[in-house]
Amino acid sequence: MKTVIRPLSFFCLFALSLSAGTTPSPDSLLKELESLRTQLTQANQALSENERIREDAAKKDANLPADVRLENKQNRVSDSGWLAVFQNQKKVYEKYLTLLVKTFIILPSSDQRFKEIQKELNQQHPENCKNSLTVSWHDQHSLLAKKIYPYLINPQIEKEKAEFFAKLTKPSGGTKFEDFLHFVGLGAEPQNWHVQNTYSLASLRIGNVSKARSENKKLIRKATKYSRFNEPENQFNLRTRKELREYKLLRALIEATEGKKKDALRFQSEAMQIAPNHPPRKELHRIIDEIQGSLGN
Repeated sequence: MKTVIRPLSFFCLFALSLSAGTTPSPDSLLKELESLRTQLTQANQALSENERIREDAAKKDANLPADVRLENKQNRVSDSGWLAVFQNQKKVYEKYLTLLVKTFIILPSSDQRFKEIQKELNQQHPENCKNSLTVSWHDQHSLLAKKIYPYLINPQIEKEKAEFFAKLTKPSGGTKFEDFLHFVGLGAEPQNWHVQNTYSLASLRIGNVSKARSENKKLIRKATKYSRFNEPENQFNLRTRKELREYKLLRALIEATEGKKKDALRFQSEAMQIAPNHPPRKELHRIIDEIQGSLGN
């Protein structure tokens, strides 16, 4: 007998997750966040100091042959322990960003500290902390989208917060250009599409269904191309196929939200036929549950 996930199961699970003892208080989160700010400052200073020392040493090599300068530079990177310092800074920053997004969600918007947390989160957008449209710019935007996405799974997210998330994850001009190239049939290297997917879901949560659908269509078009269903499954196309499954499930939710049952069921069916030997992750089961609830199944 086929097991059916009842439409209220997600909402019940969500309510249970917020029961006493499972959700930290705003004060405890803010205290932990302050501790992580201190750790991040120390990690940033250590990385900057490491780079400063190596740069000062490199100035002494100015008159040496290019190959010798390069070898000395590589040796200094290794001898200085730069990699460990860099990895620690990255680890601390990810913990900080994760907690910052969580604090933004849990802190009531009526709290006098809310605007400060919102401002701090806005500073994590790459336009405020990275050079324009560099690799680090795109990586930062993608990381931000990944941290935001889990909270948009909840259909009861406050509209004000969903609107802010939509602002933070609006695709860049580079992404729009990539979409244009795919639209006219020109080849383009597949990029990290977490930003578009998160933006599509954020648009849905604030009631902008047309925008959610528009971004989702672009994702499906690109992921379909790189899923390469005419080839055997491998580690490269499997990742894209899983992404395509996710995009089609979101499309099913988009259609279900507007009461388009036939389209919703079609996209859901197509999604579940992709990579059948690899079950969807937990977050996608919540999307499936919401689709069923919207359709009244």
